[in-house]
Amino acid sequence: MSKTKRKLSDPEEKKSGKKRKGSDNEEHFYKDNVLCQVLKKAGLTLKKGKTQNVLDCDQAVFQRNLQIALKRHGNYPSVLDEFVEGFIEYIEDPHRFHYCLLPTATSEKCESVRSRSQDSVVRLLVGVDILQSKMMMSLLEKLAEFMENEDCIVEHGEKVNLPRLLMSQFRWLDRILDSKELADKMLEMITIVSEDIQREIITCLPEVVEDSEHSHVATSLRDLLMEKSSLTVPILDALSNLNLNPELMTEVRGSVLQTLASVEIENLPVVIRFLLQSVTAADALEVVSEIRQNLDFSSSFPLATSTPHQSVHRRQLSGDETRGVESLTLDAVKSGIRFQKSVAEAWIKAVDSVKQPSDHKVIDLFILLILYSTDRKKPVESLIRNKIRSGAFTEVLLQEAFRERAQVMRDYFPAILSLAEVLLRSPEPAITFFAASMYKNGFVAFDTYCQQEIVGNLVTHFGSGFEEETDSSLDILYQLVDKHLDKMAPFAIFVKVVLDYLDNLSVPQIRKLYSLLSTLAFRSSQGGNMIQDDLHIIIRKQLSNDNPKYKRMGIIGAVMVVKSIAYNQNGDNEPSQAPAGPLTDSLYKQVINLLQLVKTSSSRMSEAAALFMDELANVVGKGHLDSKVEEWITDNVTTDFQDHYVVDMEEAATDSIVPQENRFGLDDDSEASICIPLVSLTEASVKDKKKSQKQKTSESADPVCLSPHFRLLRMCEQRQNGNMDNIDALLGCPMFLPKTDVIDKMESLSTKEKDVICSSLFHALNWFREIVNAFATQIDPEMKGKVITRLHNITELSKTLEKCLAIHPRFCPPPATFDWYENPVLNAPVVNSSDGKKKGRKPAKKKKGNKENIGDDESDENSKDSSQLDTQNETQFPEKSDSGEKPVVDLANYRAFFRELDISVFTILHTGLITKSSLDTELNTKATTELSIQPPQLEFLLEDFTRKLSHALISSTSKRKSFLKTKSDKNVGFSHLDQCTPKFIAKKVIKLLPALCEHLESSSEFFQTLIVENDGLIDGPGCNTPEAQTVGVCFHLLLQALQTIFAWNGFLMVENKSLLKEGLITLVSRIKTVGSTQFTFQEALKSAFQYIENFAGTVPKLSTAVMLIKVMLTLAEKSDSKETCRKTAVAAQSFLKREWLDAEGQREKGAKHNENLQFLLKTYLCHCEDFLGSAEEILTKGMPDLLEGDKNGFSEVYPTLTKSTFAVYYKTVFTELVTCVKGIQPGKQREDRDARLDKLLRWSQAVRILHIMVNLIKAFDGRANLGTALKCGRQFIDIFLRQGMPLMDDMFRSNREDVQGLLKNLQLSTRVLHHTCGHSKIIKDIALTNQVPFLKKCLEAFVYRVKAMLTVNRCLEAFWLGNLKNRDIHGEEILSQASTSANTTAAEEEEEEEDAGGGEESEEEESDVELESNASDESHSVQY
Repeated sequence: MSKTKRKLSDPEEKKSGKKRKGSDNEEHFYKDNVLCQVLKKAGLTLKKGKTQNVLDCDQAVFQRNLQIALKRHGNYPSVLDEFVEGFIEYIEDPHRFHYCLLPTATSEKCESVRSRSQDSVVRLLVGVDILQSKMMMSLLEKLAEFMENEDCIVEHGEKVNLPRLLMSQFRWLDRILDSKELADKMLEMITIVSEDIQREIITCLPEVVEDSEHSHVATSLRDLLMEKSSLTVPILDALSNLNLNPELMTEVRGSVLQTLASVEIENLPVVIRFLLQSVTAADALEVVSEIRQNLDFSSSFPLATSTPHQSVHRRQLSGDETRGVESLTLDAVKSGIRFQKSVAEAWIKAVDSVKQPSDHKVIDLFILLILYSTDRKKPVESLIRNKIRSGAFTEVLLQEAFRERAQVMRDYFPAILSLAEVLLRSPEPAITFFAASMYKNGFVAFDTYCQQEIVGNLVTHFGSGFEEETDSSLDILYQLVDKHLDKMAPFAIFVKVVLDYLDNLSVPQIRKLYSLLSTLAFRSSQGGNMIQDDLHIIIRKQLSNDNPKYKRMGIIGAVMVVKSIAYNQNGDNEPSQAPAGPLTDSLYKQVINLLQLVKTSSSRMSEAAALFMDELANVVGKGHLDSKVEEWITDNVTTDFQDHYVVDMEEAATDSIVPQENRFGLDDDSEASICIPLVSLTEASVKDKKKSQKQKTSESADPVCLSPHFRLLRMCEQRQNGNMDNIDALLGCPMFLPKTDVIDKMESLSTKEKDVICSSLFHALNWFREIVNAFATQIDPEMKGKVITRLHNITELSKTLEKCLAIHPRFCPPPATFDWYENPVLNAPVVNSSDGKKKGRKPAKKKKGNKENIGDDESDENSKDSSQLDTQNETQFPEKSDSGEKPVVDLANYRAFFRELDISVFTILHTGLITKSSLDTELNTKATTELSIQPPQLEFLLEDFTRKLSHALISSTSKRKSFLKTKSDKNVGFSHLDQCTPKFIAKKVIKLLPALCEHLESSSEFFQTLIVENDGLIDGPGCNTPEAQTVGVCFHLLLQALQTIFAWNGFLMVENKSLLKEGLITLVSRIKTVGSTQFTFQEALKSAFQYIENFAGTVPKLSTAVMLIKVMLTLAEKSDSKETCRKTAVAAQSFLKREWLDAEGQREKGAKHNENLQFLLKTYLCHCEDFLGSAEEILTKGMPDLLEGDKNGFSEVYPTLTKSTFAVYYKTVFTELVTCVKGIQPGKQREDRDARLDKLLRWSQAVRILHIMVNLIKAFDGRANLGTALKCGRQFIDIFLRQGMPLMDDMFRSNREDVQGLLKNLQLSTRVLHHTCGHSKIIKDIALTNQVPFLKKCLEAFVYRVKAMLTVNRCLEAFWLGNLKNRDIHGEEILSQASTSANTTAAEEEEEEEDAGGGEESEEEESDVELESNASDESHSVQY
């Protein structure tokens, strides 16, 4: 059966086989030519272009057969040309050409093959040695036939890119016989083909040409890049894959850098990637700086230097495309940073080297974020801190990054969050302000996930335990709730977690926390209900608690809830908050119940009641409460003021422990029918303190509540009636105080009586302060006169209180501000303020405090800038010590126990300053005197004013806050101020500028008159009178106020520029009649600077001169002109050339004087036109007088330069010299000869100054001077090695004499430094000997660096090294060590030797460490 079947099947197979064979033959391409004959013989069957070409054997066998067939052909080698011509003719048809570029199929008959699909026909033919060259040339020439979008074929519905397929055949061939010919042909074809094909050829080049041709190809591609920027991407891709020598790569990179400014936007990532991948450590900084200069991530991204002509031809990208390019560009930067350490370091140096704030760009922030995200956190954090301190990184820069590039910034969100978290922990206000801005801008710009992470991150700061960090975090949350309530509402549950940290928060912090929580709960349109019940429960628990701490929390929380429920916008348009309608009855009832609960729970505790009234007064004063609630408060809370504190005159004269009298009444006797019985109230409160809280009744009136109650009363009056008519009698109302003769005899009184007297005076002062707060803004002349009289009363009563406290130093004052928890916290400043108690009780603690720099009493209240009070106290002490009375206590230490003055009080400054002397000469009446602010009152106001400004208006140079003072509260005395925004305060202060200028001019005129009277003598008679000293303090405080105002970092914001200009115009208007539109900002700044500069001739004290320079510097920083800096330097120099005397007529001295002197000298040297010339002048003209004079000698040119201040001058000049030479950059390759020569001259001058400096320590061998010489000398040598020696290398041949002279001078200096090292060991000073190893290492490195330079210049034979004996700074040999080198030659020192033959000189330096014996065949080990 099987045989039958096979027979039946055979005919079928034969039949179908014939049919298939016939169809195959139809598809075969055959022509009677060499091509078809040879290929057929070798085993390749060509097709007509509809199917794959077929190989009958393995491709290696085919290539061997083909080569043999061609070689054995009768017409060899001419047959090769015929073969190639035939193939070119065959591929004229694009379809046949296409299949010749596709893999060949393997015949089914062939069994021993590598796969069923083998290389294409073209690749097989190119792989044959004898055909390769001709075949490649012909195929490359065929590329010229392909034009864009022409003659293209479509296969399976897709266009076929034949040129790309063709070029792929050339990649990775096993062997190329003539690589140079191929490279030349490909480069030739690039010039004649279309752009698309050019891209294909360029991309293919690195994979085709051999390494030997890479340099030639790279040169050609570099030239092509300069001609045709559209080929940037393929050219750079090709260059990246070529092996180039360093010199050629540098040339190529330089060419690419030149095209950076005109590159197409979409090609930018490729360009940046190439530059950063090809860079070397040596030129990384230069390349990175060039990239940074040309990149600008502003609205005109990406190029900062593109010209209009270039931009015309650019394709405008859409927003999404631009963001994509930005992201890719940053990715390219990131890859460069991640894979090359030198690139990362170069970026850090490039950003660090930008000195002018205006030169910083958004790209700098992105770069630092990239660096931060690549594990370079520490250097980035340090750099950012320094930039913020210098004012270079501002909120404006941040806003530009977040607003314009939010999507790109989103990619770096983890880095932003981590960096903000670190910066927020900083003790410096400016840095925490920047961190807060990062949080706020990120919250607004990013998505919900990021917002949740930001809120969660801010909440974690509450658990840090640091008050400053908690403050900053709370401020950020408060501002986010205030400005973006709807966005914050979903995260209310996160913020509620902070209630767990209540025990760790201060009262101001709790106020802020409850304010934002109640706003989220009661005023947001979504998500608030979830925390309303929690708030009510917590507040009621706290109010019912007898612990004062928790009761205060409950009071503040209740008042904040009342504010939020009864909130009324009254015209404030806040888009984030829904407008509140009329208060419903249910809500009104809820508010009233809460207020009644608070009033009842606080009635038994006077301090709690006072806190309630203060908090309520703040809320009422804001004017956002519903009118019905305001009426209820007026009717129910303030009505009992008159019953408790105001009595008829007849009733007040009751019996008391301390004799009392009616004082400080301003009304006529007929009008003065009421008074305040302060002594009786005080005595009653003293008795009540001895009773338990349970026995105390609610009717007892505590004088502690007097001022808070009145504050609430006047706030309600102002809101309800719009004026003070109903309570104006209290302005002139007298009070019963202890008799003056009793106070004079206070020493003989009992402790209880002393307590009553001191308490009464504290209450009286706080009453007057609150009265001034209430009526300061009244414009009625009579009212204004009474307010000024009250200021006189305050200064008079303050002097009395100081004397009383000196007699009764252990007295604990009654509280006046209630932002405290426990009395022990209150007692701390009192204990410290009493000198007798402080020294007697805990001298050891005081010593420790001094060591830790936390012993100053007033430092807690100074918050952000404590330097001002040092100056004030310094200027006030002479006035008080001249009186001959017992020493008095400084009330600055008791600042926490006085009521806060409102910012509105300072409108009184608009009243003119009239001094006592002018009053006497003009015979003015007493009434006129009362209507004038005299110097003591002006001093009182200005002292408080400057403290408020320093607290509220943060500058980038504000002093750091300390984490050590955990028990004190920096906000004591600033509770009301902290509820105003800095911008609000700045607006108020700008309005006060005319008054400040008026008083400044009056103070200056006072001293100008004294100078004229003394025939031009500045420190003549009358300059040290009490009045002159008070006016001098006012002069200082006024300048300090101006400095704080104009240094406010808020003026960096664009929206505040108009406010800054308004302030500058105010100053300009004092010397010119102008309108605000007549001046540009820079013109106004220049004129304002001139106005301040005019006061330089009348400053009475050095500290005031320093403050004047600070004002000038603050203005100069905002100016574009260098002229302002030059004038500042001139003014500083004039102060250095002035003789400053103290009250006794002696030269000023002491640590504070030296600090001021250092500031002036540094300012002069930093801002003068030529530092090196100025420093040389000081050393050559100022110092010789000291060398010749006695111990009291001083410099004729610089009278401030004395033997006691020499160390200050020496350290400052040496430090600034090191800073100066840091700026002399090593020469660049492209730098011209004149620039290099200029640098050489600067180095020569710097070395001359160094020589003078180190030789001065022979005469002034104080410990401080030796330390400065060792430290700064090492730094100078180190910088010279890094930046000076490369310049010496370049200039040695062309300027041999100059280089030789410079090195000789430097050698003399290093020898003295070597002797100083030995001297420091002899005197056995650890601080000095610690510097020795580092300096000796530098000196040794210098020896070998000079030797290396001589080796390069082929004059090593001129180098000679000998032994240097150990000597002290006076040149005496150190005998104890000389014995150890007995076998060495004596007194042999190094010196320069000239090579007589070549005429080339070298320098050679002493070595201070043991040199290696094989370093030089002439070197010996140096003993020390």
